[in-house]
Amino acid sequence: MNDLTKYFLLGAVVLILSACDSFLDESPKYNLTKEHAVTDYTSAQNIVNGIYSKFTGKYIGGEIMGRLSSQAGIWAYDQLEAYYAMAYRQGSNDGTDIWLQLYTIVNAANAAIEGISGVENSKFPTVEDKNRLVAEARCVRAFAYTQIFWLWSHWWEKADSPYGLVYRSEVSDLSNLIKTRLSVGDSYARIIEDLKYAETHLNDFKSSRYASRQLAQVTHAKLLLYRGWEGDYAEALALVQNVKTHAPASFALETDLAKMYQDSWDSKEVLFARYLGDLSNITQNEFYYSYGLYYQTELYPDPQSWVKNDPRYPIITAGTVRTPEAWDASFKTGVYTKLYRSGRYAGPNDKYATYYFRYPELYLLESELKFRLNPSDIAAALAPINEMRSKYTNPALPPLTASNQTELSDLIFKEIVVTLFLENGSEWFASLRFLKDGKPWLHTLKPDVSISSDKYCWPIPDAEIINQEHNVIQNPSLE
Repeated sequence: MNDLTKYFLLGAVVLILSACDSFLDESPKYNLTKEHAVTDYTSAQNIVNGIYSKFTGKYIGGEIMGRLSSQAGIWAYDQLEAYYAMAYRQGSNDGTDIWLQLYTIVNAANAAIEGISGVENSKFPTVEDKNRLVAEARCVRAFAYTQIFWLWSHWWEKADSPYGLVYRSEVSDLSNLIKTRLSVGDSYARIIEDLKYAETHLNDFKSSRYASRQLAQVTHAKLLLYRGWEGDYAEALALVQNVKTHAPASFALETDLAKMYQDSWDSKEVLFARYLGDLSNITQNEFYYSYGLYYQTELYPDPQSWVKNDPRYPIITAGTVRTPEAWDASFKTGVYTKLYRSGRYAGPNDKYATYYFRYPELYLLESELKFRLNPSDIAAALAPINEMRSKYTNPALPPLTASNQTELSDLIFKEIVVTLFLENGSEWFASLRFLKDGKPWLHTLKPDVSISSDKYCWPIPDAEIINQEHNVIQNPSLE
């Protein structure tokens, strides 16, 4: 039995369930076998809360976002040259540890869905309470599968492409571990089915610690935007505008950007942040944020000029910070403290957060979707971005203007980069959607790299291919 099989079976045989009361106070309170994990409303709540403990670990925060930012030609970190060059291959830079952690989340969500669904309705205060817990687990499963889909599948291709998800909807054991890949169309359908269920049954946003109806809606909207099939843009715009109109007041833009980054996952504009759990040294789980950003403060030339010339630059690089090394007590400025904070030596338990979604992205999504639906209406597409910019008080941001569709396209792309770079991977996907001189911006950002669409995703990890006895087909050109 190889390591990957053991990994999944461990999740199937023993479920480490925990009530996650705060980001820094997470300890296992339940150690139950699958068969006895869910018997009533309380244990159903516990198994859903336990899913979030699977977000601990070092691989699905800055580890993903640093790689994607370098892949996009944004962050010039030399340790990620293979991602800049898109030189990943099966068995080399194939993201095995990220894959394993995301599937651990999927496995925990599957256990919750199976366990809760098998309990009779009379054990819950109402049937809707039961549905809400199932919806929360399905939302987290959809979120994890969205990450897997975007990282390892041909999400940009037509429905009949065979390079979709390796999809598991049951708790993994020896009888069901081996799977074939879904088509791209079926992959979208499975994820969106979960999201729609969550949009119907899940509660509104209360805390960035937990999934919410709004998380389901924005994940759904981004899937549709990235896919771009007929009708997708209009549906995505309706989802985004629904969130802006109906989200509770507890989820809102923070007008003081410095305060937002200071509050980190506790900011009211953070819809969902990576759960860190009860760790003795949080920075060990955010290497690129707590270490790499100190030594690589430069971006590649174009994004470097966009970011440095933006009024937000002094905020996101505020302060003088110490090196992350114990043996080196030097200090410097210009570090992206919006993510680096005070570094792994000076601040090992600072609020190092991966912002999976912040409120400003709603405005960016709305502007882009309006542009794609009606590119000639420049004023309509500019309005959401300028609405966002008008709300900031620290720093104040002037309105943006564009005189033609090309300028508008470049403006929206640059605003996505400046607002979100290194936070949630949005700059990578935007570099593929937006065109410069008739080609994706990625070609302009990386003129020295030979770019093939086959390399828009990573290779299925070598361990998975071996475990599946080569039942899973590898992404083309990445063998």
